[in-house]
Amino acid sequence: MATLQLSYEDFIVARSRTNPCVSGLARYVKQPPFASASRLVVVDYPADDNKLPIPQEITALELSKLLACPNSSTAGPRPKRVVLVENIQPQTLIILGQILEVDPVFFAGHVNTNFQNIEKAPLPPSLALFPSQLAEKGFLYVHYQQVIDLGNSSMFDALPYALKTDSSPPRNVRRLPPLSGRQLALARGCCSMLSRKMSDGSWICLVLVDAPVNSVVATVNAGNISKHPSKPLHGGFEDFVQPAPFSSLQDPPHQRSMLGSLVHYFVNHCRLQGLSANAMQPSSVLTMGYYPIRIALAEWVLYTHPASRYVKFYEYTLRNAHNRLHDSDLVDLQRWRRRCKQSQHKLALLAEFVHHWLPRKEQKQRPRDDNNIDKQLQPWDLVLKDIGFLQSQLRDHSRSLEQMIPVATAMVQLLDSRQSITQSADTMRLTYIALVFVPLSWVAGLFSMSERYSPGGNGDFWVYWATALPLLLVVLLLSAFSRMHRPLETLNNLWESALVACWGASWG
Repeated sequence: MATLQLSYEDFIVARSRTNPCVSGLARYVKQPPFASASRLVVVDYPADDNKLPIPQEITALELSKLLACPNSSTAGPRPKRVVLVENIQPQTLIILGQILEVDPVFFAGHVNTNFQNIEKAPLPPSLALFPSQLAEKGFLYVHYQQVIDLGNSSMFDALPYALKTDSSPPRNVRRLPPLSGRQLALARGCCSMLSRKMSDGSWICLVLVDAPVNSVVATVNAGNISKHPSKPLHGGFEDFVQPAPFSSLQDPPHQRSMLGSLVHYFVNHCRLQGLSANAMQPSSVLTMGYYPIRIALAEWVLYTHPASRYVKFYEYTLRNAHNRLHDSDLVDLQRWRRRCKQSQHKLALLAEFVHHWLPRKEQKQRPRDDNNIDKQLQPWDLVLKDIGFLQSQLRDHSRSLEQMIPVATAMVQLLDSRQSITQSADTMRLTYIALVFVPLSWVAGLFSMSERYSPGGNGDFWVYWATALPLLLVVLLLSAFSRMHRPLETLNNLWESALVACWGASWG
């Protein structure tokens, strides 16, 4: 009896039963193609290290043919290859997973990066699995937060806090409180990598990247969708490689996107970190991950400064708190606390992966081998130091923002107390006005049956005042006596206590 061959979609569904973190991927592959098209770039490393790698942008169909027959390329054999995919579509994901036999957990970690409530959806792989498990599988997830500028803040007053990118898969975008009339936001990003050995002995490194955030999508009333342009704050991250001298600068600057940046680094700086055909070994996922990690760390550096800016933004005084302090500030302070903790977790995942795949010295190694390992460890020691620096920065900002929560809460209570005192004083003034006008109006009502006592009458208007003023005086005296009753009672109690003490002393 012949057994039915399962498709990769069936394989994903089967894995979701044993690994619930794959459930998000099972839903993703069933969706229709997204509006944002995928971009696929293949970088082939020639066997001769003296030649530069050759990048080539292809379609999904061409990629499937290229991966199915890796040595049938018209340009000759390609033993070492990097495949970069931007905006991965469900169909492209299925093709890559089936040909490369990729564990669905890898794709699930790239597709599902949301921190949803546990009662609504299973955890993503970054939370469901231990950092050591992800590192052991060789799945490199480089998470980062990109600070984007949405323009004038007045256009976003009616929009929700939670936005989305128009990429595939969609990423979360969170609006921040306006700063100096500008609307900033945080866009979540991820770059995922793995290395695979093909049946013919060649190596393929698969890199999944997110598209640049050129627009954000907001869901408003009745499910209507509005689209708004966006751009990286101040042009994006800082370049981290040694620039070419002015005399040798020929190529134009590379694209300010993850895909364009990686292609630029893989092609033009391949020898900086040993990215050559001969250097690509099973552990080369760490070597190939150097540039994505450096790009992400540059984004994290920019991310820490808005956190520091909002520490200053939430510095209140009693003079300006009435106009500045709102209930949304308390909510946003708590969001920053949770956001910083999630960011530290992402950096911890990255540090654990680097530690796991770093080459280690053996006791029986020759001194020459030790020197080679020291040379390989040097750039990664700097990377780990930078990760530790970012973690300490996030801890400090998180602690500062967390300490502002009780300050803002106390400020709200002070404002409420001040408002209550002001309202009590206004009520007292209205009471005084009522005490004056109620007796006068009541007496006026007594004489309203005759025009004789009106101001324009026969001169008997003085009778009204002769009646109203004594009544007003009596009302005011009674009001004053009612307010003085408690102090007088207190004085009376003190007087009686003094008399009792005197009598007791005389009898004693």
